[in-house]
Amino acid sequence: MKKLRVPHRTKSARMVQELVRLAAGLASSGSRVEDAFWENRLAAKIHAQLRTGDDQNLEAALDQLYDADPGGYSEFMYAIEAAIECGVFTRGDHTYDVLMFAVPVLTWSRFSIPSGPMAESVLSELRGQLQVRVLADDARLALADCLFSPDQLPRGYRLTHELARKLWSAAVTGQRDLHMNPQQLAETGRFLSDTRYLLGGVAVPQGKPMFRWQQGDTGEHKDSKVSTLQFSKEQILHAWQTHGTAALLPLFQGCAFELLMPDGFFSAWRAADRLARPYSVRATVDFLETTLSVSPDRLRAVIAPFYDQWLEEYRIGFTLKDRDNVLYGIIWGLVGDEDENTDSVAQIEAALQECGVTQTLLLQEHFLLEYCEECGGPLFPNADGEIVHAEFPEEGEVAPIHLH
Repeated sequence: MKKLRVPHRTKSARMVQELVRLAAGLASSGSRVEDAFWENRLAAKIHAQLRTGDDQNLEAALDQLYDADPGGYSEFMYAIEAAIECGVFTRGDHTYDVLMFAVPVLTWSRFSIPSGPMAESVLSELRGQLQVRVLADDARLALADCLFSPDQLPRGYRLTHELARKLWSAAVTGQRDLHMNPQQLAETGRFLSDTRYLLGGVAVPQGKPMFRWQQGDTGEHKDSKVSTLQFSKEQILHAWQTHGTAALLPLFQGCAFELLMPDGFFSAWRAADRLARPYSVRATVDFLETTLSVSPDRLRAVIAPFYDQWLEEYRIGFTLKDRDNVLYGIIWGLVGDEDENTDSVAQIEAALQECGVTQTLLLQEHFLLEYCEECGGPLFPNADGEIVHAEFPEEGEVAPIHLH
């Protein structure tokens, strides 16, 4: 999994080497029984680091593995994520499997996209729909009472794990909602297209299904009337999107939005990162079409690769076919294990064609990551191969706004 990291000074070189050794062992394992051996020992070491409240040893081990052992890097990253988002929670004589999950919402608006505290009425409706449409019969649920923007998600392994434990505890004890102090949340930037996240905790008796698609026809259902029914993920997603969207409508007035499948925190985050890219293309084309009264076939998209030490992202400048000035621009960032060998340009062109933009221009030059010195916003390519500021025409009836 490709992630950029700045080297960190370590608190314990010995611990870093032990983490690297265990991750490398897991990556080279040749059987399930050996997998379990390495996984258990690696998980114990990671949990010990999370308890200390310091991310430095984990980050330093990742830095070493990134260049020396890509397989070990991926195994170690997934092991860290698993230790953070899921676990076993004991209360009294009862033991539960617990998970911190996220529900991404892809959205765009010419106006403000909501974030921050949610009304109890919306939370209550969302809880009900998640319980009925997505979660298994025995699942206990708690939601954070906040709609998170990407800037407001916890930063670092320790803070993410702390939030997960609070959500697990709320789910197990029947608290239902976890209150988030809005004064402690970061300020949300204003973008045309962005992602919002619902975060929650779910707990089930150990060994029981957590999601509805895990329930088969072998008595996993409480209700004997539905014990022979099994629902696919696709059916559950359709039901969730239908009813969950209705529950969120009061919150997203003036916005277009698409509700994604609830999933483990990191898996949902990665899915949102990938799906947000074609979604932002659609949002941009819709925005330009409605505000400028131009059909998509009158637009041109200029695509260029941008590098730091390696390929980081593609930037897309939107112009009219008969003009050179960039009206708007978006960033198509590389995610996961994507790199120069991934055919990202084909994905971009396919997304544009689906929106009706048929004229594209790919610049072959390697551009450095550049930003406006005055406003800090990214610069975008035009048809002449220049990197310029996106400027919406003065006659447009909207306030200047950056695209995420």
